[in-house]
Amino acid sequence: MQNSACIMVILGIDPGLVKTGWGIIQSNGYDNISYIACGIIKTNINNDLYNRLGEIYHAVCDLINVYSPAEAAIERVFVNTNPESSQKLIMARTSSILAIHNSGLSIHQYSANQVKKNVTGKGHATKDHVKMMLERILNINLENTKSDATDALAIALSHVNLFNL
Repeated sequence: MQNSACIMVILGIDPGLVKTGWGIIQSNGYDNISYIACGIIKTNINNDLYNRLGEIYHAVCDLINVYSPAEAAIERVFVNTNPESSQKLIMARTSSILAIHNSGLSIHQYSANQVKKNVTGKGHATKDHVKMMLERILNINLENTKSDATDALAIALSHVNLFNL
């Protein structure tokens, strides 16, 4: 019989200003990982930037209050060719990080390629391949799940894999 104190809930975040994906998994060791929930924080595009950042912050705080994760993992930002888009992505990511930090959780960050490699074994795997592996590992159907949410699940699973939680 395993000790229930070893059960750990992990929050994964795939940041974005329009849509921030989130995923929650539970781990009791690598061979015992289960899906809890996933979804998208969709900001109101009619609001100004600062209100949208606040929406992300408060939604992440709500997720933490509802699911009580022990740790959180977030995707590391990549710089793209559009500086304004990169800046907005960084701000959205920072809103999530502040919510996690203010909740007292430890936070870990992973690049997209690192997440793909940890989930599929290939650093340049397609989103479909990542989704297929998540379905196998978590024993769920993600057919109607948005990619932002599945990316967040993959980030959480990557954290479990890296730390053998």
